[in-house]
Order: sequence, then structure tokens, then C-alpha cells
Amino acid sequence: MAPELPSPSRCARLALLALLGGPALVAQVHGATAGGGLPGQMFVCTDRAGHTHADRYPPAECRDRDVRELNPDGSLKRVIPAPLTREQRKKRDEEEEARLREEEQERAQLHKDRALLETYGSVDEIDSARRRDLSARQLLIDRANQRIAQYGRERKRLEDEAEFYQHREMPPELKERFENNKALVQQQEKTLADTKLEMQKINERYDADKQRYQELEEMARKAAEERDRTEREREGTPPQ
Repeated sequence: MAPELPSPSRCARLALLALLGGPALVAQVHGATAGGGLPGQMFVCTDRAGHTHADRYPPAECRDRDVRELNPDGSLKRVIPAPLTREQRKKRDEEEEARLREEEQERAQLHKDRALLETYGSVDEIDSARRRDLSARQLLIDRANQRIAQYGRERKRLEDEAEFYQHREMPPELKERFENNKALVQQQEKTLADTKLEMQKINERYDADKQRYQELEEMARKAAEERDRTEREREGTPPQ
């Protein structure tokens, strides 16, 4: 009886394995498949020493290496990646954290953009809101300056009264009035400084809102132009 010839799929598979690992691997595959026909799957890998292994299950010699799973016809089904090292896991986790932070920032920016567009209908509305906020703070500044001027006049009267005590001790009551006057001036000066800082922050906030609003308007304009261009191309209309 003539010897049984291997099937075409078996030939293709053996050819691939020979290409991967040479005659020694082909013999190994023959051993793995002998007596039971072709198995449903085969795992092939190369260990750290450069030796190629093939088995019906992922070879134990390649537990830290990539393993190729082959289809019955010898074609590549998938590659099972090697387990990550500690450094690789750390890098993966860091990259994942960075990705999650970026996604959170994008969601936050989207929320801010939506709120900005819902609050203002134009750049002029942003400028109007800025003027209203600054006007309220300017009233505080004007009031503080008026009080400082008032306390200055009161101090002049106290100094005139103190001239009578140039050669003797000033009465405790007069000293206390000087101290109270000084404290009132310091309080209004603090109000001035705080309000001016708040106005600076208001301007910075409105500057940022205005810039972002203009960026969103430009994005919307470009998107509309792109839609019009696509629509004209679809209809065959020449660009205007």
C-alpha cells in the first residue's frame, strides 16, 4: 500500500513551522500531531535562548515571551503577548492615569464651553457683563476713597488739637482718637487693595471667556464652511 500523503493544509502548516523554527521544529510538530491527526490549534514561541517550541498548549518555556497561536492550516491566528514586567506595568498604569486625566479635562472643558455659550449670545454681551461687574467694584473703591479723605480731615483736626500738648503729655482720650483714626484708614486701604485685586481677577476671567468664546465662534464657522463644501461636492455645485 502506498504511503499516505499529507493533506495540503498539513503541508502548509509544516512549511510555516519549518520557516519559523527549522527542521527541529518540524519534527517537534510531527511528534505533537502524531497519532491524532492535526490538532485544532498549535502554539509556537521562541525562548530567551533562541530555541523555538511548539505544543498544543502555550509552552511553559515561554511563560515570559510572546506566543503565536496558529490555525489548523498553519496561518497565524493571534499573538499572545508576554506578561508585562514591573517597569512595563508601571508605565502602562502611568499612561492610563494620564489618559483618564486628559479625558476628565476634556469633559470639564466641554462643560465650561456649554455653560459659556448658554450664558452669552455674543462677544458684546461678555463686554457688557464685564462692565457691570467692574462698575459694582468701582463703587466700593470710590466709597473707600471718600472715607479715607474724611478720615484725613478728621486727623487734621486731631493734629490741630494736639498742638496744645506739645510740651506736655497728650490726654489718653486724644491718643485713642488718633489710634482709632489710623485703624479706620488702614481698614479702608485694605478694602481698596482687595477690591482692586478682585477687579484684576474679574478682568482676567472675562478676558479668558472672551477669548474662548471667539475660539468657539471660529470653530463653528470653520465647521459650517466644511459642511457647505461637502454639500456642494455632493451636489456637484462649484464652490462660490
